[in-house]
Amino acid sequence: MSAPQPAGGELRTLEANLRLSQSEYFLRRSYLRSMPRMLGLVLGNACNLDCPHCYQEKNGDNLLHPVQIGQQFRRELLSLYPYLSTLRVQGGEVLAYRGFREIVEDVAAVTRRPLLSISTNGTLIDDEWAEKMVRLPFSSATVSIDGGTPETYAKLRRGSELPLVLANVARIRKWKEKLNSARPELDSFFVILRSNFREIPQYLELARENGFVDVALQTAEFNRVNSTREPVFAEQEAIANYPGDVAELYALTRDVLPRAREWFRIVRLSGLQSLFEKHGYDASFLRERENGLYPDSADLSTSAEGSFELCPNPWTTLFVAENGNVHLCFLAEPVGNLYEAPLVEIWNSPPALAKRLRMIRGAYMASGCSSRWCAWREGQAASPMKAKAEPYIPVPVISEDSAGLPAVRRMLAGNNRRLHEAEQALRAMDEEFQRMRRSILVRAAAHVARKWERVKSRMAGIIARSR
Repeated sequence: MSAPQPAGGELRTLEANLRLSQSEYFLRRSYLRSMPRMLGLVLGNACNLDCPHCYQEKNGDNLLHPVQIGQQFRRELLSLYPYLSTLRVQGGEVLAYRGFREIVEDVAAVTRRPLLSISTNGTLIDDEWAEKMVRLPFSSATVSIDGGTPETYAKLRRGSELPLVLANVARIRKWKEKLNSARPELDSFFVILRSNFREIPQYLELARENGFVDVALQTAEFNRVNSTREPVFAEQEAIANYPGDVAELYALTRDVLPRAREWFRIVRLSGLQSLFEKHGYDASFLRERENGLYPDSADLSTSAEGSFELCPNPWTTLFVAENGNVHLCFLAEPVGNLYEAPLVEIWNSPPALAKRLRMIRGAYMASGCSSRWCAWREGQAASPMKAKAEPYIPVPVISEDSAGLPAVRRMLAGNNRRLHEAEQALRAMDEEFQRMRRSILVRAAAHVARKWERVKSRMAGIIARSR
């Protein structure tokens, strides 16, 4: 059974947006008429596992609650689906969220394209979900596996077992074979820690044997959340603090990457180049410029090797965290919040435009990019390029109800307006203070100058008389 084919009008909308997006990227536009290609949603931070390296707050934030706001948010998302190549949904654990089924139904109702992509720990993929993922518009499923052996996996993915996850992956493969479907494609994600990096070769073998077509290796994120929750773990597992382990990881990756690139369509890397260069190693063999985490961006590469002179993510990606913060890249600082403005406004908000402009000039750190993962790009300004512009594609307008999410936005808009007025008042007071300060300094300097002239005059008289 092959998946139903999308309608012609749907494909024309998608393709026109992709052409416009490509033109705006190559023309180095900061204000974009194209819509995002990839929308990432972190539905919440609740999870059925207790991973010590998880960097999320466990405070119950959820994009779909309260229910009224969640329903209005889902309606807003509908306007973006025709333009997206990928709707990437994750958690916490995405399959544990009650509202995820409704999002799947929304997507299935408006598109036949394989649009949905999920990131999951793989523990909740029962036979029902496996069948749904093959029958419905899923494009890919990413399974997090942070170990090459069951023992290491169990220590880092507390509450789960590696054989269980691999058995659930096999359910998807069974349904793909049964329904003669190539979707969803299976890929895997590995977080690099001191206690597991030596198992990267076993992990790659395991991924190959279990039907994963892509893999990704990323250095761990240690922040206030996991460093407070697991202080000993964070101190012991941050590989960047141990030069000997960095040297061993460097040698290991140089050894295994050539073989892994033969096994998988792509081996994505993030954070290793910054780590190795910080410790004085040549990281060119990683090819992170072309093999980084750049979703739906293959047509924006600028060389035969597929490298990106300018990071494409802010031209392709909107990423919404569980607290409503909106990012132009999952590794960057937020540029807005969905409770304050619609996503289509945040896409071209002043912070979004400023981020793109700074990146074009090579000021990646000032733009809000992560020093841990992207420091190697700092100072690399993008050369001007040329491309043919495409016609304008209108964005559907969503009517706003009188309550719920629009009401929250109006309330926060009022708060922001008052904050802006207060900031302007403070700025005016500061400018007045600086004006008075300059005036006082000018008068003091004039007074000193006059006294100095009198002193010079007296000294000249004394010198003249002495002659």
